[in-house]
Amino acid sequence: MSSRASGGALAASLITAAIVGFVGGAYVGTQSGGSGAEAASDETPAATDDTNAPTGDPTADSPSPSPTDSGLNLTAAKESVAANERFDLTGAIEPAEEGVQLRLERSVDGGEWSEFDLSTPLTTDAGGSFRTWVITGREGVNSFRVVRTDDDSVVSNEVEVTVG
Repeated sequence: MSSRASGGALAASLITAAIVGFVGGAYVGTQSGGSGAEAASDETPAATDDTNAPTGDPTADSPSPSPTDSGLNLTAAKESVAANERFDLTGAIEPAEEGVQLRLERSVDGGEWSEFDLSTPLTTDAGGSFRTWVITGREGVNSFRVVRTDDDSVVSNEVEVTVG
């Protein structure tokens, strides 16, 4: 066996192990009983070499967000999902501003709003847009909104995703 073939096989094995480890870790993390630390990640439209990057146009299945008084808009790609099914959240701030840090918050079945922990910060890109994805096992009506971290008075519209 040549050393090139062995090197390629080793690289393929390492990549496969990394993917299986990440997916397994994300699944185990969602089984925590709804502590709010479900798997989620911030992804910009220009994500590079990210195994979690969404495919296709993230706005293809979702209506265009209508502007809110705050200028911060949020859209969910789906209205209902199965428990632990991934879905995308997208939005924008108007006027467009790059680098705005946002906090994702959730309310389940009309309960108190609490921060939904993301694995990476949610930040607007050069066009004022942002996107992330969520996986949750908390069944019921999950309402989401984003809040500007440097000004808690800037809050987006709420979007509802029924999980169950």
